[in-house]
Amino acid sequence: MSRRQTSEQLASLWAKQLHAEFDDICWQYSIKLLPPVFEISHSRKQVGGWQAETRTIKISSFLIRKYSWAVTINVLKHEIAHQICSEIYESAKVAHGDDFKRACTLLGLPEEYWRAGGDLSENIDLEGMGLKPASKGRRFVDRVEKLLALAESANEHEAALAMQKANELIEKYNILQLEAPLEVRYTYAIINKKKKRLESYQRQICKILQEFFHVRIVTSYLYDPLINQTHKTIELLGSQENVSIAEYGYYFLENQLAALWADNKHKYRGRARTEKNSYYLGLLNGFYNKLHVQKEMSKKAGRGKVSVDSGTQYSGYSLLVADDRRLNDYVDRRFPRLRKQSRGGIKIYMSTYDEGLAAGKTITLHKGVTKQQGNRGYLIP
Repeated sequence: MSRRQTSEQLASLWAKQLHAEFDDICWQYSIKLLPPVFEISHSRKQVGGWQAETRTIKISSFLIRKYSWAVTINVLKHEIAHQICSEIYESAKVAHGDDFKRACTLLGLPEEYWRAGGDLSENIDLEGMGLKPASKGRRFVDRVEKLLALAESANEHEAALAMQKANELIEKYNILQLEAPLEVRYTYAIINKKKKRLESYQRQICKILQEFFHVRIVTSYLYDPLINQTHKTIELLGSQENVSIAEYGYYFLENQLAALWADNKHKYRGRARTEKNSYYLGLLNGFYNKLHVQKEMSKKAGRGKVSVDSGTQYSGYSLLVADDRRLNDYVDRRFPRLRKQSRGGIKIYMSTYDEGLAAGKTITLHKGVTKQQGNRGYLIP
């Protein structure tokens, strides 16, 4: 098969997938549009385009090859917004005017993608997800990481205190953000391990992140255009700062599990997969219990109320409700037809699980290596 034939076949597969994504977007947001013609272009400057006369949406092959499919979907939504202006609002004369912004809002499109196609490339460098917190938020993330680094102490009580202080700082920061709702910017990060299913331990990590890191978790699917396969993904949604910390927490826990299993797997003689799964789940539940105890201790110490800079006191319940409402609104805009699913039982070895449970109570978070350092989630000596 020649290189040209391969490119043509890929372009055909991508167009087919774009049709499927278009149908799903229209269904998700309850929009009635006739499917357009999809054309895969080769432009590097204009990553997407809508032509009302021919009812054509163009998506650049350069965009598809270089960036995550999540970015391609956002560019597709940008062009669908133009189609909405043309065919529903009948106001396409002002390309990026008020009606266009209304259409973008309707589609839950991040504001980074509201600009003209020629300007989008500047935003795509951030993968369109705004994961870089502002300077104030960056300082908060740095402070949390420094506190978590103290959890490396060999002294169990010092490590536990460092973890508790870090959690208290996270809570306080989120409380302060409630006083300035316009400053809070919600975003998302996608964890894609290139697998067709999620392991049970990954779902347990998600439970920990959602309960203690002020993020929402959605499991979804993401298309890989280079191999024409769809993979199961984990999506973290929340403020820029919380998403950044939760993403680090995910990779730390996953790598910590692997390291501890490598040191202890020689002890077990059952089926390797079941033993490993049992140990992982035990570790994570031990860690969960440890965080839960610390959270309850923090609540008792604060007597259920926290004072912010203005002197106003909020109860823990009212804060939770306010925070939940704003974040839930963001999640609803991104996943308007979100539904919960329950899963069946998981086979585990109880003795291995119990040993993992005990070991999990000793896990503490270490400072993570940043993206700029060329790695994700591994530990610094």
